Amino acid sequence: MAALPQFLSREGIPVTDEEIARALASDDIREIRNFVLGPGETSNIPQACRRWLRRLGLEGKATLTPGRNPDEYLAAAQAVSEVGVVPLYWTCAVFGREKDLFFGQGTSTLMFFALERMPLDAMQLATRPNALTYPVRTIACISQHLHLPEGWTHIASHPSPKPLLDALLASNPQCSWMESTSNGAAAELCARGEADACICTETARAATGLTTIHEFGRPDMIFFGGLTAHGAVQVRAVHAAQQVERAQHLRFCHES
Repeated sequence: MAALPQFLSREGIPVTDEEIARALASDDIREIRNFVLGPGETSNIPQACRRWLRRLGLEGKATLTPGRNPDEYLAAAQAVSEVGVVPLYWTCAVFGREKDLFFGQGTSTLMFFALERMPLDAMQLATRPNALTYPVRTIACISQHLHLPEGWTHIASHPSPKPLLDALLASNPQCSWMESTSNGAAAELCARGEADACICTETARAATGLTTIHEFGRPDMIFFGGLTAHGAVQVRAVHAAQQVERAQHLRFCHES
């Protein structure tokens, strides 16, 4: 009979950025393996992960592994058991199923071990250049009057920013929402012609050669790096050793 779940304890885990950076920089940890939302690094989550690694001076020993969705790459992070490898899985505050992971699959992890506040990579409605017969007029019709070109039937986006499309879709009942696994995936769907437009980041737009119709803006977002139970064991051991070493150093300085 299965036991009830229990949250992973954060006792003995470094808390501040300084403590986390010091622990992860230890020679006992040879790789910080980050599982992020793909494809590539065109969405906000991998960009926030990179920013956190740079800020803490950890890029030199870090890798990024893109995945289809947080459920899948959380499982991939939990499968890591190599000594010296600390796996982190990254999510954000507006991921629609954050609470499901937190109270479900993520109970055996420290979901908010790492935090990064970052303005979103410019979120925008974009399309293929050849989809705009009269670019200036068509863009104005869409952004100012919510009128889509005839023949447009699908706009792709991740579920999280989908509410940004509600008024546009309500004004154009012939057009429906197409779900994508990320902002980067939405841009790829549009670039391949499977969707007529998409919500994506500026990085994804540039990578796929799309044209901006409307920019929604760059509000701040909070991103989280979750630490698995395997990673916690290693980080806890390193942090404890560093605490002992620091205490001994302070005692020596006091006595001298």
